[in-house]
Amino acid sequence: MKKAERLTVRNIPVVRMDCPTCIPLLEREVARLNGVYEARGNYMARTLKVTYDSTTISVSEIESAIERLGYQVTYKKYPSVASRLKGLFKKKKPYSVQVLSDTDFQDKVLHSPKPVAVLFSSPKCPICKMVEPVFLESAKALESEADFYQMDVTSSETWHHYEILGIPAILIFEEGKVKDRLSSLPKKDQIQKALQS
Repeated sequence: MKKAERLTVRNIPVVRMDCPTCIPLLEREVARLNGVYEARGNYMARTLKVTYDSTTISVSEIESAIERLGYQVTYKKYPSVASRLKGLFKKKKPYSVQVLSDTDFQDKVLHSPKPVAVLFSSPKCPICKMVEPVFLESAKALESEADFYQMDVTSSETWHHYEILGIPAILIFEEGKVKDRLSSLPKKDQIQKALQS
């Protein structure tokens, strides 16, 4: 059988594809899968068009990759909002990062004697939710060496001054200036290295 005969094209409708910056990450992660030849997102239609070899990879594996990024596939059933809320109330976060407002930014970030990491995110962004635990781990590990804050881009204006083109974005500040920028899905060691170098 020829390669072209084995290829399947499927449009997968994706829930929570709320901003155009979601598309490149979804495309990149799905295209990395063995057997996937192309992944193209359509923000307006909220779909991911995937061309894949059905003898190498199944649709469920592609759906799992989408779900690992925090998105949902429209035609699948997921736990209800009520059951997810129950789970949230049972879990207590042992460590948290302070949410920063525009008025606090200058004193806490620009005038800090220590290096500062600021996570610019949004509560509705699935990828931001994936970055938060890594950011929290870094904050806990470097608690005495650096300050960590989070800013909600939907309720602040500060991010406009720092050329934030997509979220999540982590900016590392030192002596009031941006020392480094991390985007997409940074690992804990990348955050720590940016703060310690």
